[in-house]
Amino acid sequence: MLTTSQAAELVGIPKEQFRSAMSKERKNGKEFHAPKELWADARTPLWDEKKVLAWAKARKKRKKRKKDQD
Repeated sequence: MLTTSQAAELVGIPKEQFRSAMSKERKNGKEFHAPKELWADARTPLWDEKKVLAWAKARKKRKKRKKDQD
């Protein structure tokens, strides 16, 4: 489990950009949070490290494909 700051650092983007990206993913039906019963409190989300890493890997592939197309 990761805090928002840890998750953002892990994937190499600013914390606010990470929050924004996760919000967009949630709107698309994808969830990257750790189970809420594991959170210290309802206002401090924790993130599933494996899911966040998989998202970051897929994000890098999308960026690479886009760059290759340009």
